[in-house]
Amino acid sequence: MSGIRLEVEVLIVQLLSNQVRNLSKAIKQAGLYINNIIIAPFAAAEAAITPRSKELGVALVNIGSLSTSLAVFEEGELLHAAVVPIGSDHITADIAIGLRCSINLAEKIKLEYGQANPDKVDKDEELDITSLITPDNEVDEPMTVSMKYLSSIIEARVGEIFTKVDAELKKINRSGMLPAGIVLVGGGAKLAGITDLAKKNLRLPVCLGANRNVPSVVDKVNDLSYLTALGLVAWGDHYSSIEEEDNIRHGFKPGHAVKKVKNWFGSLFLKE
Repeated sequence: MSGIRLEVEVLIVQLLSNQVRNLSKAIKQAGLYINNIIIAPFAAAEAAITPRSKELGVALVNIGSLSTSLAVFEEGELLHAAVVPIGSDHITADIAIGLRCSINLAEKIKLEYGQANPDKVDKDEELDITSLITPDNEVDEPMTVSMKYLSSIIEARVGEIFTKVDAELKKINRSGMLPAGIVLVGGGAKLAGITDLAKKNLRLPVCLGANRNVPSVVDKVNDLSYLTALGLVAWGDHYSSIEEEDNIRHGFKPGHAVKKVKNWFGSLFLKE
């Protein structure tokens, strides 16, 4: 075989070295070791997206507390990855400013009554949040909130997130052009009405993520917040199997590290 030029297409992911060092240090102090580092949306996709969807073209959007990460797949491969510096904590901060209440109370309101689609809310509907008020919230009197106003606050910030996600899709000419659509995961994806808003802004089919690839007998780990962790287990299981097969060929006994991690991960929830 001969040639005059060798080319390769790669996806380079940049991150701050300090963050990697701090995370690595914390994991080592917990008595664990790091075998590999992968980006969060890629890990979540291991648990939440089927191989068929990855072949057709799909984007996973992971709405975390401080940021929203994106991974786009096509023909079974990772095509694009990005991080938007806006997350669900920014929604909470907006509610606190708009309603002039504490961050703690704003978080409770968001989790219990948040609605990202104002069209689903009656314009005259009022919300009595007196039951949510505690001494920590620094509110001394009964409080009512317009649900329409609350929803408009949430819509503005969530809409900004999806606008930035669409901007990333435009960079790779995939805006409105992913046959398998968008899969939403992460704690921020639990907001009521968020799929409706995503469909409107991204012009694509949208669904909430679910654990599709990692067998589990513990219902709690199927929560949207834990799909990245489940994906890490799936990733580790897949590639440790490859390593074990290689070890067997070279006369080494395969280890049981992945099994131990799975058992430890499950025990965290069974203790509750």
